[in-house]
Amino acid sequence: MFSLKMRASSNGNHVSGAERLVKEEQIEEISSELIKRAMNHENGVPDFINLKVEKVTEKINYIEHLKIKTINSNSKETSREFARNILKKELEKYFLKHGKDIEQIDVLIDSAFKIIDAGNMRGAAILDLEGNRLEKSSDRGIRVRNIDTAEELSKKILKDESLTERTVDAIAIATKVVNCDIIAELCTSDNFSYTTGYVATKDGYFRILNLKDSGQVGGRVFFAESSDIDELYDKLENMPVIVY
Repeated sequence: MFSLKMRASSNGNHVSGAERLVKEEQIEEISSELIKRAMNHENGVPDFINLKVEKVTEKINYIEHLKIKTINSNSKETSREFARNILKKELEKYFLKHGKDIEQIDVLIDSAFKIIDAGNMRGAAILDLEGNRLEKSSDRGIRVRNIDTAEELSKKILKDESLTERTVDAIAIATKVVNCDIIAELCTSDNFSYTTGYVATKDGYFRILNLKDSGQVGGRVFFAESSDIDELYDKLENMPVIVY
């Protein structure tokens, strides 16, 4: 298997990114698809595209995908309340486990929303239970690498007309993340017109319509129990995972 990583930017600002794990005979075809994806991104034509092809030498981990649940909402305010409630339910377990004041959960979630609304990060922010930023670079964030969605699952997802290629990408990230010592994930798309976001926990992948306004930037935040950032980085970046 080979890891393909595409990153595209314009004037130093992130435009598009994607990850695939493919067989040797698929490299040329999938590389072309990734470049076309970068060149046709709604956020603009990039002036820089980096495509990295690297042989995977570690054992591939196959992980069953999180159950996809869709929450319909007509307003950002209502959607964010849904997201907040899902996050609070999960975070409360860890606050109680560590003897922390559960009244501070809302403060932590507020911090996460501020991060995703600020946008323009290439990767995700990581927050511990105290609200501290753990990523090594607050501008770059951390990218979840060496991931893909099994072809059968991709086809199954795309048969549902309400789901898209973004869902295929996101379910791979979300599933790997919650299996790498991350409590929960909050995400909105960096595509300006795509307003559906999600919350991921071990209970599922919750697609939430209208989690941001059209034209608004997006972002991604991981909530972490552990402060061992080196171990987190190693798992999120280097552990090869195909989600089925």
